[in-house]
Amino acid sequence: MGDAPGRLHEAAARANGGKPVDWAALARDLGYADQAHLTWDLTATIGVPPSHYAAAPLGGRCRYRG
Repeated sequence: MGDAPGRLHEAAARANGGKPVDWAALARDLGYADQAHLTWDLTATIGVPPSHYAAAPLGGRCRYRG
């Protein structure tokens, strides 16, 4: 799977960027086979789906378990 922690950090940084996230494009940019794999990785690691993570207040984003 490559550098999963690095990819997840990049995904989190983009989600925290304050702009809407194109999850399919982000998955492609990070080398995932598809959006579902990125979603699975993020959900398994931080405990919530990417869209919930991106919508959470900054204080709620400290659940990263990588």
